[in-house]
Amino acid sequence: MGHFGRTLFGLTTLTVLALWLTDAAPARQGADPAIRVDKIKYPDLSKLVRSHKGKVVVVDFWADFCVPCKREFPHLVELHNKYKNDGFVAVSVALDDPADAEARARIVKFLEKQNAGGLTNLQLDEPSELWQRKLGVAGPPCVYVFNREGRIAGKWDDNVDYAEIAKTVTELMKK
Repeated sequence: MGHFGRTLFGLTTLTVLALWLTDAAPARQGADPAIRVDKIKYPDLSKLVRSHKGKVVVVDFWADFCVPCKREFPHLVELHNKYKNDGFVAVSVALDDPADAEARARIVKFLEKQNAGGLTNLQLDEPSELWQRKLGVAGPPCVYVFNREGRIAGKWDDNVDYAEIAKTVTELMKK
């Protein structure tokens, strides 16, 4: 095997080892999955919600600049942890400017701090005018709850109250 072959083999072996350690470490330690924030277009977000028919879905629209959003966010994680094995899906959708790399880094850091790796974490890749019109809000916070048939069971904006949201989710989980 020539120098190039040995180097390629060594790099491949190191790459496989690094991937194995990365994938295996959280499993061994029982840690939350790594934070992943995918950009999504509005029509794809609608499809995502519809794809969870048969489950109760909470979609929390928030932003890094929104203090009330960040104050209430731990309650979304609590709901996820309580019902994740019972047909519940928690989706967090950041509304920060998708072109702002610094905002994206702050989003990931916040989600890590919240232990939100088990949630579906997204960033809406749309201009604010579009999501404001589609969601019927001037800005975050905004939380939608969908029943098992995929229909809106509740909407909270401005004064998001996770005690009310939790009550709605608890009732929907019984059905």
